[in-house]
Amino acid sequence: MLTPQPTRQATALIVDDDDVMRLLEHETLSQFDFAVHEARDAHAALELLSTLLPDLLLLDVDMPGMNGFELCRRIRQRWDMTRLPIIMVTGMDDLESINEAYQSGANDFVSKPINWPILGHRARYVLRSAQAVRELHELKEKQAAIVQAIPDTIFLTDRRGTYLDVKAGFGLAPGSMLPGIVGRHVAEILPGEVAELVLRAIERSLQEGRIESLVYKLPLPDGTHHYEARLAPSGADKVVIVVRDITLQKLNEDRVRRLAYFDTLTGMPNRQSFLERLDHELLRAGRQGRVVALLFLDLDGFKRVNDTLGHSVGDQLLQAVADRLKERLRGDDFVARPALDESGMHLARLGGDEFTVVLPHLEDAQVVGLIADRLQAMLAQPFHIGSQEVTVTSSIGIALFPGDGDDASTLLKHADTAMYHAKSLGRNNWQLYDRSLTTAAIRRLALENDLRKAIERDEFRLFYQPQVLAADGTIVGVEALIRWQHPEHGLVSPGDFIPVAEESGLIVPLGEWVMRTACRQLVDWQERGALVPRVAVNISATQVRGADFIGAVSSVIDETGIGADQLELELTESILMDPDLRRIEGLSRLRARGVHFSIDDFGTGYSSLSYVKRFPISMLKIDQSFVRGLPDSANDAGITTAIIAMARSLGLEVIAEGVENARQADFLRRAQCDKLQGYLFSRPLPAAEVEQLLLQGRI
Repeated sequence: MLTPQPTRQATALIVDDDDVMRLLEHETLSQFDFAVHEARDAHAALELLSTLLPDLLLLDVDMPGMNGFELCRRIRQRWDMTRLPIIMVTGMDDLESINEAYQSGANDFVSKPINWPILGHRARYVLRSAQAVRELHELKEKQAAIVQAIPDTIFLTDRRGTYLDVKAGFGLAPGSMLPGIVGRHVAEILPGEVAELVLRAIERSLQEGRIESLVYKLPLPDGTHHYEARLAPSGADKVVIVVRDITLQKLNEDRVRRLAYFDTLTGMPNRQSFLERLDHELLRAGRQGRVVALLFLDLDGFKRVNDTLGHSVGDQLLQAVADRLKERLRGDDFVARPALDESGMHLARLGGDEFTVVLPHLEDAQVVGLIADRLQAMLAQPFHIGSQEVTVTSSIGIALFPGDGDDASTLLKHADTAMYHAKSLGRNNWQLYDRSLTTAAIRRLALENDLRKAIERDEFRLFYQPQVLAADGTIVGVEALIRWQHPEHGLVSPGDFIPVAEESGLIVPLGEWVMRTACRQLVDWQERGALVPRVAVNISATQVRGADFIGAVSSVIDETGIGADQLELELTESILMDPDLRRIEGLSRLRARGVHFSIDDFGTGYSSLSYVKRFPISMLKIDQSFVRGLPDSANDAGITTAIIAMARSLGLEVIAEGVENARQADFLRRAQCDKLQGYLFSRPLPAAEVEQLLLQGRI
C-alpha cells in the first residue's frame, strides 16, 4: 500500500516563441493551480531545465532554431515520460505531425486553435496519468525486488520424501541444488544422516499437523554451508519445505560473539571477557587455596597524545602497546584469558588506555612488584608511530585475591582505586591496594556530591586579598579567593575541594560563579566610593579549554558592567603549554578588549619564554615557594631576581605573592619587583572588611 504524500503545488514550464500564446497558456494553467515558468525558445528551456525540473512541460512545435520535436527528443534522453510529462502544442493536425509528436516522446498533444478550458483539464489529466504510471512502475519494481530477494528455496514432497516441485531461492549456493531433482527421493539428494532427519520431520509434520523445523549442514565445493528447514503439511500427504541458507548468519553470530568478547582495536580480550574469565579463575583459585594478583594499568598522558598528535596516532599507540605486551610478556605470568580460547595470551584491554594483567599462580607477593616494575620499564621505551616517536609512562594499581576481594568486580574496582592512588602520587609508579584507599575514595565521592549541592545552595563565599605597590603600599588590586562554608564540616580548604571540582568538571560552573561574583563586588565597591583598579580571578585549565570560555568572560563583563581593564585572569603555566591557535586568538580578543592576563605561580612549572611570548600575558606572579626563602636562600634569591629581570625585559609587570615579613618585602623592592601580596599587608578578608582598606587607599 502506497503512503500518501503531502500535496504541493504542481509546476509547469511553457516553451513558446509567441508572447501571446505564452500569456494565454500561463493564465489558463494558473487557474488550474499550476506554478508556471516560461521560456521563449528551446535553448532558454534547456538552460532553465538545468536548474529546475517542472512537473509538466507545455511545448510548442513550431519555434525558430530548434523546433519542439527536436527539443522533446533532447529532453527524453534525460527524463522519461513519467518523470517529465510533455504536451506538444501544434498548429498542424495531420496524422504525420501527431505520429512525430509521439515518436519524439510526447505524452499528449493539443492542436491550435486551443480550447482553453479543456487545456487545463488535459494538463491535470496528463499529470495524474504520468504519476499513476510512475507509481505503478515503482510498485512493480518493489514487488520484483522482494521476489528476487527472497533467500528461501521451496520444495514440495510427498509423504515418502519424493520431490514433487522446487522453486530455487535467491543466492542459492552453487552445487546445493542438483538438476532434475523433481521426481527423485530425498535420500538420493542429501547425505544419509541429513536425509534421515528430513524424512522424520516430514512424518512428524503430517502426523501432528504442525510446522517442524531442523538445522543441518552440507559439504559443498565452496565449503560447508548451514541450512535451516521449516516443514509445513500441505493436504493429507504432502509437505512444503522452506529451506534457507544460514551460513552467513552463522558467521555473523561468530563475529558478534567475538565483538562481544574482544576489543576491535587491539584484538585483546575486552572488559566483558576479562570479568567472566577472572570470575572463573577466582573460583578455581578459591578451591585450590591460591593467591591471584590483578594489575590495573593506565597510560599516563594518553589524552595529551590524542590532543596534540590526533586520535589516529592515539589508536596506533594503543595497538603498539598491546603488541608489545603480547610479544614480550611470558604467557604463564599473565592471565585474562580470551573467552573463546582457553590457551590464549592472558592480557586484556578494558577500554581507553586501560589494560589489565592477572597473575593466577602467585607464590610470593614480592613478585608482583617485580612484574609491575618490568611492565613500566617495558612501556617506557619509545614507540615509533609512523614518523613520530612517542614516549609514555604508566601507573599501575594492584589488588590481591582473596584479601582485597573475592569476585572479579570487587578486585577490579580495588585495583582501579590503587591505580588512581598511583597517579595522585605523581604517576609512573605502582601501588598496592589498601582499604584506606577505598575510604578515601568514598570520602572523595561524598565530597563531590556535597560540592554539587553546595553550588545549588550557594554555600561558597569569596574572600579578597589586597595587592599593593612595592614602593608605597598603594592598593592596586585585589585577588578573589574562594572559600566553602560546609554546613557540617565548617570551612573546607580549597586544597581539598578544588582538585575534586577539577576532576568532576564542576570547576567550570564554580569558576564562572567566582568571576561573576568578584566583578559584581568590584562594581558594588565602586558605587560605595572605594577605588578598585583591578580584581584578579584564578582560572582553571578546564575552564579555558571549555567550548565557550571566551563568550562566558565577555558575558560576565557585559552583565556586571565592570570595565574590561579592571578584570585580571590568572592562568596556570599548564594552560599555556597547549599552543592551540584558536585558544590563543580568543585570549587575544579579550586582551584587545582590555582584560589582563597573568601567569600564576610562575617558576614552579615549565617557565618557558616561548609561551609567554605567544600568549597575551601582561604580568608574572612569583610563586610564594621562592618568596618564602628570601632573602637568606641563595637559590630562591637568584631565581626571584632572574624572573624579575626576565619580566622587565619583556615589558611585563611582576607581583610576588606570599610576602610575610619586612625583610622579604625589602629584598623584592631592591630587586625592582612592581607589586607585592601577602600576610605582611593583609590576610584574605571578607568583602566588608576589604572595603575599609580600599577606602584608605593604601596599607
